[in-house]
Amino acid sequence: MHNTCEDSLLAVPLIIDLAILCEICERIKVRQVGAADDTFERFHSVLSLLSYLLKAPLVPDNTPVVNALAAQRQVGVIFFISCIDVLSVQDKGQV
Repeated sequence: MHNTCEDSLLAVPLIIDLAILCEICERIKVRQVGAADDTFERFHSVLSLLSYLLKAPLVPDNTPVVNALAAQRQVGVIFFISCIDVLSVQDKGQV
């Protein structure tokens, strides 16, 4: 009898994607336009951006939860497009 743990094999690409997204989000720093100081901040330690790959997303307190897969995907797409070129995303009215 041969026992193969297929669930673990299916989860490997998701775990790799989670690790890559965590690393990218760790490297990005943001600041508000027109803020009083010019200091850049890291994202909150709970990365709601990762909810696209997770069944039950964890978000910071008092943050609305979006469980719609298409909406979560669109947030990720717009986020990474804006990291490349903020002005073109704003010009297209996507943000």
